[in-house]
Amino acid sequence: RERERERARMEEDSGFDAPDNRAAQAEELEVLQSIYGDDCVIYRDEHFCQVIVHPAEGKQLPDLSLLLRVYFPDSYPSTSEPVAEVNASWLSEEMQKKLDREFSRLYSENLGNVVVFNWIEWLKEQVWLWEEGKHWLEVDKNSKISRAIALDKDSLLDKGDTKVEHCCQVEIPYDMPIDEKESLGNETSDNKSLEDIDNILGIFHGSPFTERKSTFQAHLAAVSSVDQVRTVMEALLQNRKIAGATHNIMAYRIGIPEKGTVFQDYNDDGETAAGKRLLHLLYILDAVDVVVVVSRWFGGILLGPDRFKYINNAARSLLSTCGYIKSSGQSSSQYQKSVPKPAPQKGKKKS
Repeated sequence: RERERERARMEEDSGFDAPDNRAAQAEELEVLQSIYGDDCVIYRDEHFCQVIVHPAEGKQLPDLSLLLRVYFPDSYPSTSEPVAEVNASWLSEEMQKKLDREFSRLYSENLGNVVVFNWIEWLKEQVWLWEEGKHWLEVDKNSKISRAIALDKDSLLDKGDTKVEHCCQVEIPYDMPIDEKESLGNETSDNKSLEDIDNILGIFHGSPFTERKSTFQAHLAAVSSVDQVRTVMEALLQNRKIAGATHNIMAYRIGIPEKGTVFQDYNDDGETAAGKRLLHLLYILDAVDVVVVVSRWFGGILLGPDRFKYINNAARSLLSTCGYIKSSGQSSSQYQKSVPKPAPQKGKKKS
């Protein structure tokens, strides 16, 4: 109550008037739309907009951009700043906090005036921000790919009758000497292309499709440990296009036969509730020993709940292609053992 009374006093002192603020917001949104065109999407009834922001040098680097979402409370611009959310797969928590501080500073310097244009132009000029993005997209392949190839010894050795042979299982001859297996981890990126890594780790890519300017693509690999899940994620992020996706939603399920249970987890990667829904899809399909990642490249149009349908459709299609959707009367593992490994499809190796 005390905070509410304090806010009321501030609004009275500043001449706060909701209709005047909404009028100022409407004018600001029109200006933003005229300046940024298709990169700016406005939802007037929801007092919300989002803008795709590129570095100052322009769109020469199409994978390098971030999404600024802004909500306008009725007290903006007279007494409070807009609520801002910056999304990019390469933004760290510390960078997010720094952006929040700078946004507040810019608003304080323009107290009582509209500020979103200033925020956008400031973002475009931040060399440190975009250099971090470039570093993320062009991350040192030697260290990443070495870790991606260096599967732990247990994952490379036959586990006998308890091993589930998935259609996308990484295949290493069982009579290969252990030192030769371990030498895989010493190979550098100069000798292994992205397609080579996909083949070694058994990563498959679904066909991308676009719905209302957002593009979706699923990726899948067989796994039997959490370390392998991390390895697959690191390998996927070697692909600049995948690393530059607005969201890379992930879910996995790993069977633990000796305990008669399944270990599972998910990551929304900023797409709230999407990871949990993807994990639920794996559960109802009884898909085990698999990690599925669905990349979404945001196209400027909010899809609402439909986005969950598109994410799960992308995943289901690839799961079906790789034999993880069982037929009636078969358990997941029984079905996967009966499906031969499909020949690699070159068209699905490129993302």
